[in-house]
Amino acid sequence: MATQDIPGDGDAVSAFVKQGVWLFLQWMSLPAFIAGYLVSVAMGLGGEQATQVVFTVTPPIILVFGAGYPLLSLWWVGRHALARRPGDAPGQRLERLLRLPWRAAAATTSVAWGVGGFTFSVIVAWLHQKDAFQVGMGCSVGACFGVLLAFPFALTLERRLLSQVLAEQQRFPEVAPQGSGPFWPRQRWFLPLTSVTSLVLTLLLSGGVLVVKLRVARTLLEAHLRSLGAQDTVGHLDALGQELLRELAFALAWISVLMLVIPALTLWMMARRQARASGAVREAIESLAAGRVTAPAWVSTDEIGDLASGMRAVLRKLAALPLSLRTAASRLGEAGHQLGLVQEAQQGSLARQAIALQEAQATSGEIQHSSRLAADRAEAVLQVAQRAEALGLKGERSVEASLAGLGAIQDAVDGIQARLVALAESASRIGDITASVKDLADQSNVLALNAAIEAARAGEVGRSFSVVAREMRGLANQSVQATDRIRTVLDDLRQGIQGARRMGEEGGQQVSSGLDGVRTSGASLRELLDMSRESAGAARQIAAAVTQQNAGFTQVFTAVTDLSRIMDETLQRAETTRGATHTLQGVSREVDELARQFHEA
Repeated sequence: MATQDIPGDGDAVSAFVKQGVWLFLQWMSLPAFIAGYLVSVAMGLGGEQATQVVFTVTPPIILVFGAGYPLLSLWWVGRHALARRPGDAPGQRLERLLRLPWRAAAATTSVAWGVGGFTFSVIVAWLHQKDAFQVGMGCSVGACFGVLLAFPFALTLERRLLSQVLAEQQRFPEVAPQGSGPFWPRQRWFLPLTSVTSLVLTLLLSGGVLVVKLRVARTLLEAHLRSLGAQDTVGHLDALGQELLRELAFALAWISVLMLVIPALTLWMMARRQARASGAVREAIESLAAGRVTAPAWVSTDEIGDLASGMRAVLRKLAALPLSLRTAASRLGEAGHQLGLVQEAQQGSLARQAIALQEAQATSGEIQHSSRLAADRAEAVLQVAQRAEALGLKGERSVEASLAGLGAIQDAVDGIQARLVALAESASRIGDITASVKDLADQSNVLALNAAIEAARAGEVGRSFSVVAREMRGLANQSVQATDRIRTVLDDLRQGIQGARRMGEEGGQQVSSGLDGVRTSGASLRELLDMSRESAGAARQIAAAVTQQNAGFTQVFTAVTDLSRIMDETLQRAETTRGATHTLQGVSREVDELARQFHEA
């Protein structure tokens, strides 16, 4: 059946194979030379020949069956046991790991030694012309060494795998390893098996070597006696040897039986004793796991007796523990009850505080909204004040310009009035001149009239003079008429100048009044500008104060929000505390029940 290994199994198998091959070489190297020497001796070789054969044939055998074959066999059993299969039940891989050292010993040590002993015997028989019986003796010696060395090799390999076994046990701590069979050692049969097997194999090795050496000695002695011509002596010695062999075989059989039965019985009794002691300790542990404090029914002087004594001391302390547990559970339950009452009161208080915080949060939100509106309005007022200040500055500049314009107008009006006065004076002088011209015209008319009269008196001589007089009178009349018209014009001009003068005076008075009004308006505008500046400064201060107030309300709202969040978390923790309180009360009841069970047990 193919296995699906997870990543990392190949590294574990490689490490296991390297460790196993190295351990096998350690356990095989020196015993292989000893076994080779015994096989050589059992096959009838002398000491010098046996030594030469051992150092010639054994190294290749070790290389092939001590490194090559274990590499393959350990890889096969290691891959089977170390693989993490998707379908493995909890504890199944742990069972394979526990069987692995013994499977590895059976697949490696026994086969390698048996086949290696057979190969060594065949090579020795071929080199020194030995019979098949002696080849069988060589195979037996190799097999005996393989079985003897399988136990220490498996135990050493088990110790090296302990870390992996413990790691696998920690994956499923609730699973207890269970198994049976030859690869699942138990103390009740493993100790007798190893002891009896070792003893039997030792007897077989020593007996086989002894028999072979006796046969070789008998053969050499017979050959020597035949060479001396003592045929009768050879027959007697042969019969004596057969009788001695039968008696020795009978005695050795009984001795072997005694050497096997008595130690086996002793070891079996010791194993039974150890099993009973282990069973007593196991029953005490199982009783403790079931809640019953029961001392192990075992007292002895060995290590298991020490273990039982130590466990009884532990159980005595455990026997006093239930009373302490019940007392502690009672106190714990009372503390849990008090804690529950306090927690309920605290939770009620926290609930009220949470409601108050929610109301405070809503109020702070409204205040924050109002503060934000006030900040917006303060900003609008500040903008209006700034615009009013700007308009005031413009008005002040306009008033100053108006004052300058009105001053110029007043100066112009004063100049016009002065010119009108001068014009009136000129018109008056013209009137005087016109009056003088009129007087002159009147006088000319009178003179012309007189001249006409004189011309009329003169007759023909005065006719030309009368013409001149007539023309002069006409010119005088025209001058008078012109003078009258000029006087009329001058009167109209004088009236116009007087009206213009009066209007100039009234305009000057109005301009003066306008200047006074403008000056008053300028002063008012300056006062208004100062007030606008003061209002703008106050608006700035109000806006800054409202902004700070808004920031403060924002911080207050944030703080209230944080307090509300903290209160929610506190309520959640209070719920957790209440759950922990219920858990504490439940644990106290469980502890009290457990202590009562131990006490009743």
